[in-house]
Amino acid sequence: MALLLMNTALILAVVAAAHLYLHRRLVKDVSRPGSAWRRTGTVLVWLLGAVTVGAMVAGPADAPFLVVRALGWPGLLWLALLPYLLVLLLLGEAARPLLLRGTARPAGGATAPEASPGSGPARGTADEDRADSGKTDGESSAGNENGKSETPRRVFIARTIGVSATAIAGGVSYVGSMVGDSPPQSSGDHGIDVSFPFRGLWRVENSPARRVPSHGTDMFGGRYAIDFVGVDDRHRTAGSRSWRTFLATEPPELFFAFGRPVLAPGDGTVVAVHDAEPDHEARRSQAALVPYALSQGARVRRGVGAIAGNHVVMSLAESGVFIALVHFRAGSVRVSVGERIVEGQHIADCGNSGNSTQPHVHMQAMDSADLSAARGVPMRFRRFREWPSGLARNHVRDLAVPGERAVVEPL
Repeated sequence: MALLLMNTALILAVVAAAHLYLHRRLVKDVSRPGSAWRRTGTVLVWLLGAVTVGAMVAGPADAPFLVVRALGWPGLLWLALLPYLLVLLLLGEAARPLLLRGTARPAGGATAPEASPGSGPARGTADEDRADSGKTDGESSAGNENGKSETPRRVFIARTIGVSATAIAGGVSYVGSMVGDSPPQSSGDHGIDVSFPFRGLWRVENSPARRVPSHGTDMFGGRYAIDFVGVDDRHRTAGSRSWRTFLATEPPELFFAFGRPVLAPGDGTVVAVHDAEPDHEARRSQAALVPYALSQGARVRRGVGAIAGNHVVMSLAESGVFIALVHFRAGSVRVSVGERIVEGQHIADCGNSGNSTQPHVHMQAMDSADLSAARGVPMRFRRFREWPSGLARNHVRDLAVPGERAVVEPL
């Protein structure tokens, strides 16, 4: 717990330091004290920092939808842009002395060029920077025979670097999001028809209706995998929140999904069973998820058991397709290899074993029983009721793939 809290404090300190640096380079270096840009830029930078922290701690923690919409999208978009902007500004630190040297005027020569009246942000920099005592970039122009031109030249270069870095970072971030956006499962890729492996209300995560591969990788046969998180009538994953929700880990028993029955999605035969992994602590906060994500490579190297946790693989009757249901509660598997099972049969309980950040059911169809070598197969689900994300209304669907963060109930 102490280590996790230290990680959380470190993450928040890094976020604060990054925004402090942005404030210096994009606000303080290019404006005079008391100016409208100084005030506006200061508010904007620290507001973005606050929204980012809010998105990190409140986004995954079952906050009300309006809060998630207000904090989540701006915070996540800013987080996507922030690394590129910081890298470009740091590169600008190296370019800054070269630009200053390249634009320097000989002693006694003409003053350094200022931005033209139509150049926007550079307008009036001489008056502004004389009021700033020539300390815009940490140096005084006193004693410099070109002092009247030194400060506006430095401000002009600082603004050029800042505007250029912001524009390039925005473009790179946009292109990256477009390139990384995978198409969803098409209506023609229906693969096999199955039933939901549960009763009651569950929220959909990592749906192939959003993108394929649904989990960002084709490893372990998960190309069309889908996750289900148990919720209550208010569509909450847990009945309470505390400081641990936002900064640390939580016991898996706190979540509604933990211990719920997992059912066979069709008739078939059990071909693989694994029930030797413990249930670990749950994580709803990004602050707690960051160190967990950094250990992902170690889990992959440990193999299928560390990723899938406790699981069952079944062969669907007369289809040649295999279904894997994973992350079961330790000791809850009720079936054995070679056993014939029927649709709706209770095979295990939902847990938090393997690569799982909170109790949920992970389901995927494959062309092989070997998770380490299998390729994913598309699935469609039989008749169910769906509440799309953020909407109070619901509708009935049949032989379809539910949408991302929709709440579903089998009928």
